Amino acid sequence: MASFATSTSLRSLVNPGVSSRKDFLIRPPSMALLVIDVQESLTKVDASNGNYKNAIGFPRMIKNTKRLVDAVRFNRDNRDGCGSEVIFTYLEALTDDSRDVSLDYKLSGPLLSNLPNPSAPAKFLPDLTPISGKDICVPKTSCSVFTSTNLNYILRNLNIEQIVVCGQLTDQCVESAVRDAADLGYFVSVVEDACGAKTEDCHRKGLHGMKGFSRRVTTDQVLQEIGIVEINAKAGNEECMRLNQADAVESRSHTLSIPPSSEYVRNYDRGSHSAIIRSLRAAGVKFLRYAVVDVYNSMRCKTVPISHIMSQLPNRTRQTWRTVSSSRPLDNAVSIAEGCIAGMVSYADKIVTSSNLSARNVLVLRPDFCSLRILPYAPQTAMVMCTVHNQQTNKLSPLCTRGLLERVLHVAREDLGIEFCVGAELEFMLYRTGPSGVPEPVDISTFASSLTLNEQNKFIDLV
Repeated sequence: MASFATSTSLRSLVNPGVSSRKDFLIRPPSMALLVIDVQESLTKVDASNGNYKNAIGFPRMIKNTKRLVDAVRFNRDNRDGCGSEVIFTYLEALTDDSRDVSLDYKLSGPLLSNLPNPSAPAKFLPDLTPISGKDICVPKTSCSVFTSTNLNYILRNLNIEQIVVCGQLTDQCVESAVRDAADLGYFVSVVEDACGAKTEDCHRKGLHGMKGFSRRVTTDQVLQEIGIVEINAKAGNEECMRLNQADAVESRSHTLSIPPSSEYVRNYDRGSHSAIIRSLRAAGVKFLRYAVVDVYNSMRCKTVPISHIMSQLPNRTRQTWRTVSSSRPLDNAVSIAEGCIAGMVSYADKIVTSSNLSARNVLVLRPDFCSLRILPYAPQTAMVMCTVHNQQTNKLSPLCTRGLLERVLHVAREDLGIEFCVGAELEFMLYRTGPSGVPEPVDISTFASSLTLNEQNKFIDLV
């Protein structure tokens, strides 16, 4: 375990043969967001066409690229010394007749052999247009931006060590740039849901081709690592906007953990709890539920008043967050009995001796802020899913179902190249008042039978 300040070079922390790309999370002071070829002539979406590119690939890429651009701009503009950069690279020739474009492009049809040019410059999407004087624009005339531009020179001058890549096409310009960036000595993270390709197969092949040169991350993961929280909830008629996740990113200590290959270490959100708590209060939230799923698949919740959590915040003086032990009150607000998470009875505190569990032991709930939501059916309450930890060692408990699922998905993605779509399945039972006035189930058939649908058609129509 090594600690380092934000000025420490990430390259100096690499232990050859031991370190892996997964050990180096995104550090805002040394990162740049590279947006590749998201321009009007190449990113048109035909809403009437239901193919992958127009229905899924490009709309998702555009939406998530905007989230990334907005977040990195927020860091750059609101945090002194943060160092986050937004770089747009796009196709544009240096000559009006495109005679300077690469041979590959001259052989690739009229679209790429006749690029935007000085007389007809490249145009950008309305919500993804570079800000003059702030964002960096690098026109290119080849597949890889590093081949036909001075981008490497620019990045070195900016002391950039980490590149976060998004844009299109996943299997062409994105993949070429990622491979070149890795060879040039940059730590590369590819935002898989902010990249687009013409087909789903091409998208997957592109991601697979970059596996050995980069980390694969999602937009939500990037926002978490660079310290941005998005809360899509409404307070009155005003929508809660994105909030900065740390008051002093530039002075915050970072920890680099290089674990054994067999050990999985979860990355926790270390952002400003004050920002989250105050935004919830502004949205009219009075209670925060800490939720976990026990080993028997039952939801367990504990509720804490927002007013109580607010009272645990430090006074906003010039003291730094690192010296204030209560700067992250959400991390230590709730604990729960070990026997409860193990699915034991919640009364009498009697646990089977051979289970090696004790009613005296308690586990700490640590919130996963990407799951934070204001409940639509109880707008004065927000809920966040949690992982469960040993209160002495702070290690993930073997009883933590969410942690187990994360590890399975992590191994499937990183080692096997398999993605899973995980969600909740809602199940319920309908009752009606019987002849004797006692509620009785509407459905008495076997599971997933069509019999009830046929017999209770009038009831279903009424509901």
